[in-house]
Amino acid sequence: MAKCTQSTEYAAQVAAAANYASVTLNKRDIEGDVQFATIKVPLTADNVANDVIDLIRLPDGARVLPQLSKIITTADPNDAAFTVDIGDAADVDRYCDGADLAAVGMDDFLASATTADGFINPINVSNTGVAATDTSLIQMKIITEAATMAPADVYVILAYKCL
Repeated sequence: MAKCTQSTEYAAQVAAAANYASVTLNKRDIEGDVQFATIKVPLTADNVANDVIDLIRLPDGARVLPQLSKIITTADPNDAAFTVDIGDAADVDRYCDGADLAAVGMDDFLASATTADGFINPINVSNTGVAATDTSLIQMKIITEAATMAPADVYVILAYKCL
């Protein structure tokens, strides 16, 4: 027999309506405009595995939405194996784990076999002033790069909210 169940968010809303002390939703979960940053990343022949590319610094408290973010490769880098992670200094693959950019096309942040932790456990970014723990500087790390690349432009479309 068919049944009606609730999402985690709706259950939290129902609980909050019954008792304001039980509010578990953050305003970023249900309010605020989604913003998009289009970030051009010019890759060159001298990019190699383990290179880290600083993409953008988000304001304190912003929350990245990996489920709405993507990477667009506009030219073939002529590399049989070319994957990247997107995250921050504290977690290099927080938002995207192993995007395959070996050919022209578009990849969603969550298209890989491993779901990024930033989707399962969203955080509000923070500029701690310490490079190793700063989560406000969003970075791309080249994970695999099999051969000398041809120059190619990659665009990261980063979705985020600020409240």
